Amino acid sequence: MNDYRVAFNLYNRDGSRGIEVRVRRDGLAYFVEREWVEGTIWKDREGRPEVGPYDSPEAAEAAAIVCPWFAGAEFSN
Repeated sequence: MNDYRVAFNLYNRDGSRGIEVRVRRDGLAYFVEREWVEGTIWKDREGRPEVGPYDSPEAAEAAAIVCPWFAGAEFSN
């Protein structure tokens, strides 16, 4: 059983990257970067923890969509 519910998912323009917005039992929201594997299979981006907390799912969404990674930028971390 998860300690959160998935509020919604966001996808970049080409559908290769996604953001899962999660709301915990305490009402705070987080987002997780996700990568497309194949078909309908997605996985959490390796080595990337949940980002947050945010006061609402909408606030988490606003933060997620301006992340360079989500927009397609590549970094060597």
